[in-house]
Amino acid sequence: MACRSLALLLVAGLALAGVMGQPSELLNQLGAATPGSLTTAIYFPEHPTKQFPAGDVITAVISAHNDASKAYNLTAVVASLNSPMDFNMYIQNFTHQVFFKELPAGQEVSLEYKFRIAPQVPTRDFSVAVHLVYEDVGNPSFFSSTVFNGTVEIVEKPRLVDTEGIFMGIMIAGTVGLISYWAFSNAGDKFGMKKAASKKKVRSEAVAFDEDEWVKGTPYDVDRRRRAAAATKSTKQ
Repeated sequence: MACRSLALLLVAGLALAGVMGQPSELLNQLGAATPGSLTTAIYFPEHPTKQFPAGDVITAVISAHNDASKAYNLTAVVASLNSPMDFNMYIQNFTHQVFFKELPAGQEVSLEYKFRIAPQVPTRDFSVAVHLVYEDVGNPSFFSSTVFNGTVEIVEKPRLVDTEGIFMGIMIAGTVGLISYWAFSNAGDKFGMKKAASKKKVRSEAVAFDEDEWVKGTPYDVDRRRRAAAATKSTKQ
């Protein structure tokens, strides 16, 4: 019970330090992980290239193996976003996560830790530090193991709908449509209407030419010739 109370006080101190922007001051007061006690590794399953979108929740899977001959209590995980040029310059302190998970000697366990990059963080390289706080079960001594301390790239969060791309596509389609309509209209004015007029003229001339041939030899043609001859005779008289 006493160990758990001390752990709660430690977590409260880490939370307060995170709010005040100086979590490293309390972490520095913890004992460093002794060689051969705990082996840790970290993996970002959704962002294996360490490109973190601003505003996204990042999932980290922390693997811890107890190499010692005694049990440890995995107390909490704390992390921060720091300037790549000055590690002591904190950009954002991520939410700490409490576990209180006992890890027997020779055993291994995986912990899932989630943190969120603030949306207003600019897109550029930053340094991320992740620390695992644990304690000796038989002796209320706390230690801090740096699980990750490396450079990550903050990128822009992908948009579900690219409105700029859609607008550009509509503009291109509209422009192509107008050009096609203009070209088709000009082609019709230059070729289509003249050909239609030419065909119409030839058709009318053909009808006028075929009319005399069509009535030739019919009673109408005989009567027409008779009237024409009578008209010529009366003119001579």
